Amino acid sequence: LLTAISIERCMSVLCSSICRPQHLSAVVCALLCALSIAVIAAVTSLCLLHEHEHCQMALISMYVLNFLICAPPMVISNVILFIKVLCASQQRQPKRLYIVIFLTVLFFLLFALPLSIWNFLQQFSYTIVPSQVVFLLACINSSVNPFIYFLVGSCRRHR
Repeated sequence: LLTAISIERCMSVLCSSICRPQHLSAVVCALLCALSIAVIAAVTSLCLLHEHEHCQMALISMYVLNFLICAPPMVISNVILFIKVLCASQQRQPKRLYIVIFLTVLFFLLFALPLSIWNFLQQFSYTIVPSQVVFLLACINSSVNPFIYFLVGSCRRHR
């Protein structure tokens, strides 16, 4: 969903409502959800059948799809959004929604992505950092969003 929201916000900043496809966000969400359900169903069925080799290949495929399909559009659209917000902030105050989305994705990349990378590397029995570190980062990611919303909301009240 974060990927779909990032793409939608980027498209809304770059294109007017006239040139942007009307149901783009619904189509992107539907495609990403269908892909996620299909991959998770395949991984779950293979791993529940105790097919170790197939399960491991399915998990590796899931992580690769995550890195190739979800992460790049999210990063690219947020870099575009960040540049646009910086340019707009010189003319007028940037919209809070764009700031919230940018911060949410930034913290996702900093705190949640390491867990996915760690899980991927675990499939090859390769460990860079202890599991406690990546689980702590994932916990921080889970709890940081309310603080982002609070800080962005309180900054507006002070103005």
